[in-house]
Amino acid sequence: MAAANWFRYAYLAHLSRPKSVRQLYRLVRRERVCRIVDVGISDTRRAMALIEVAQRYAGQQKVAYTGIDWFDARSQPLESLSLKEAYRLLRPTGANVRLVPGEPGRSLAAAANAHQNTDLVVISHLVTDSELASAWFYVPRMLHDRSILLRERLDTEGQPAFTPLTQAQVSAWAGGDSRRRVA
Repeated sequence: MAAANWFRYAYLAHLSRPKSVRQLYRLVRRERVCRIVDVGISDTRRAMALIEVAQRYAGQQKVAYTGIDWFDARSQPLESLSLKEAYRLLRPTGANVRLVPGEPGRSLAAAANAHQNTDLVVISHLVTDSELASAWFYVPRMLHDRSILLRERLDTEGQPAFTPLTQAQVSAWAGGDSRRRVA
């Protein structure tokens, strides 16, 4: 699977469903996102589309996608997604795909040092605030001054909505001004 062509991007950014994910594709284009961390993979099609759009606008840079999820250990109300299946779906995109299994809060903490200078962090509605509580301490080390953090929530109709999180909020949740200094 190659980078999205112009028609594919136009479809994703202006016609895709649900309507709220269109902002993600536009954001990836506008900010030239190359390093994506998806905490709790709520939709593999969305993950593949994010990679496609990033590849189209990344220029010479290689796109890196990291998915942190329960995978095989997902509980009953969640749609099943095995680690092997996720890798099979995402690997053909041509991006550097890394999948980190386990409870997202703990896995995010374990993976934070390897994901410095992340451009976009998307936190799924599948991940609860209590699961993330211990992971916030590690998030600032993943970020640079232009990193974008989005928290997905479901609206009253069950459609996803994305709320931006500021680095100041994350630093406060991390337990103080622990924001990583950028040289």
